[in-house]
Amino acid sequence: MIAQLTARPVRAGLSALVLAVLVAGWLRNPLRTDMAAVLDGPSAQHPLGTDELGRDVLARLAHGAPLTLGAAGAALLLSVLIGVFVGGLTGRSGGRIAVLVRGLIDVAVALPPVLVAIIAGLIGGPGRITLVFALVSVGWLPFARQVDAQVAAVRGEPWVRAHEALGASPVRVLRVSVLPAVLPAVGALAVVRLPALINTVAALGFLGLGPPPPSPEWGAMLAESVDHLETAPWLLLAPLLAVLAVQTLLAGTGRTDHRPT
Repeated sequence: MIAQLTARPVRAGLSALVLAVLVAGWLRNPLRTDMAAVLDGPSAQHPLGTDELGRDVLARLAHGAPLTLGAAGAALLLSVLIGVFVGGLTGRSGGRIAVLVRGLIDVAVALPPVLVAIIAGLIGGPGRITLVFALVSVGWLPFARQVDAQVAAVRGEPWVRAHEALGASPVRVLRVSVLPAVLPAVGALAVVRLPALINTVAALGFLGLGPPPPSPEWGAMLAESVDHLETAPWLLLAPLLAVLAVQTLLAGTGRTDHRPT
């Protein structure tokens, strides 16, 4: 309890700090170059310093947030929708087809998303759509497996059988009786997986599979910082700390307080 009470103001302060940084950065131009201020350290004019082209790191960090977080959010939403649809069908219907789909899911869930993204990048070229597609191609599998197990567990419950006895169609039974009991757990899984998705998006951007330059995507910023680690360490620290801050905030949001009843 004491740890939770202590963590709340910490997360609140971190949230305020992240919001202030983003707002301040949005007021600046992330593409404006200044060759007289190349690799300048943090100062009043450039609070997070400048990069190798004299661009303001704070501006690039703020304008890159929608690219990184947006790609992770879009991939998560599509993964949830596909996973709920497939898992709902297999868990509700059963039979040989459901067994086959479950076997394919169990095999495919072991595929690392980075490897899938690299293959997708080689086929479709780097870009935001390729990045999201790569994440969704494996991201829906855990949701499908979870929904399938939960739907199979609740389909024999009395309220489900009551709806079936009243003549409700299988689709209506699934939508009205089954999914409302399943979706809270799906939401919890989504919150847990979002920080990892953000980390994966940044990693793929670092590998050059995200939006191409001069995009200020956080992973691309990390890649650009490699050549200046000794002379300009702030180029690495700014996007790295941004990713860690967002992950910390989301991890705090995803915690639940389990109390005995």
